[in-house]
Amino acid sequence: MPLRFSLALALVLALAGCDGSTDGPLRPDSGMMSLPDSGGDVSETTYHGDLRPILAANCMTCHEEGGVAPFALETYEQAVEVAERMEEVTRDRIMPPFLADNSGECNTWSNHRGLTDDEIAVFEQWVLDGKLEGDPTTPDPERAVLPELPSVDLTLEMPTYAIDASEDDDYRCFVVETGLTEDQYVTGYDVHPGNVQRVHHVIVYNPIDADAVAAAEALDAEHGAVGDGYPCFGGPLVQAPPMVLWAPGAGATRFPRNTGVQVLAGIKQIIQVHYNNLVEDSPNEDRTIIELSTRESATPAYIYPLADGDLNLPPRMEEVVESNRTSFSFLPIPVRVWGAFPHMHTLGRSLSVEIHHSEGGDQCLIEVPRWDFNWQLAYWLDEPITITDTDAATITCRYNTMERDTEVNWGDGTEDEMCLNFVYVTP
Repeated sequence: MPLRFSLALALVLALAGCDGSTDGPLRPDSGMMSLPDSGGDVSETTYHGDLRPILAANCMTCHEEGGVAPFALETYEQAVEVAERMEEVTRDRIMPPFLADNSGECNTWSNHRGLTDDEIAVFEQWVLDGKLEGDPTTPDPERAVLPELPSVDLTLEMPTYAIDASEDDDYRCFVVETGLTEDQYVTGYDVHPGNVQRVHHVIVYNPIDADAVAAAEALDAEHGAVGDGYPCFGGPLVQAPPMVLWAPGAGATRFPRNTGVQVLAGIKQIIQVHYNNLVEDSPNEDRTIIELSTRESATPAYIYPLADGDLNLPPRMEEVVESNRTSFSFLPIPVRVWGAFPHMHTLGRSLSVEIHHSEGGDQCLIEVPRWDFNWQLAYWLDEPITITDTDAATITCRYNTMERDTEVNWGDGTEDEMCLNFVYVTP
């Protein structure tokens, strides 16, 4: 089923009357620390002397007692229990979670979180050396500090929800009031999950008009009591681009300086929460809260989809490649791309977007070499990319359909797929 691009029309009309300027994107403090110099023989790699400073700088915002991760890494006893697994997931760059290539081959990202090669080597050496504890009187290392919002001007609150634990994962969408009597520009966000053990990611979708809101409310009414939300595995099931993308350990996100996404007065928002039910001894209710920074005026930002909506994925294939070239002929003026929000479902293996400049040369926008549906993340460029009405873009997605017996097509359902990348653009 091909994707409808009605959002593009709104982008054309809005950009035609826009004026403004932006500075570079704010770079939140990632809290990354350089590898400590143990001053001793490499064979004496220890938890307290070598490993714990890396964990404190990169992992303990999630892996702490009562944190969003399934286990803590604050003590030697906790770390030694998962030593081999830590070595594996850091070596394969699965943790800390950041899917986009940050090597410079295809851009670098201001919100990147990841380990250096030297830091990864410490995990391996610690295991090889016998997982030594070291000196437990070593002073506690400095921990990473998550970014915060400069102000909280608007709060979105979902109702208390009884999590459906009949499946391993519960994806639920809630239609919520904003309380706005005047249009505002959202310039940043922070998310506070009500159930830190089960909330895996949160996305707020901004409906394009009242009809989209009405469609979401109709879905809500179809699935239990009004206000309890509706199941929404792949997205909101209505025309609403993402505005907030949050995953554990991210902290607050501030949009590039002086830019914001407009939220219209009277237009309700849609909160999608992914609940991971593979946890023990956790409450079965949630009431997540989203805090927003807003301004009355800002350089307007728009979320535009680049997609291959005509997916026809044959079954029992180790690799299926789909791509689509999109023109930017609708643009009335040049725009700058500040961020990218890639999206596929569970069959996805990799995604990339290439910009084709009419004046010559191709430019990689984003490369996701190993897609993971469990980590729906936003990526913010160190330097924006300018595109014009004569440029084009190609999105390419790769899938593995070995587990399917029938053809897979575009759709929002659990058995469907997508090839999609939203971009955050300003004049």
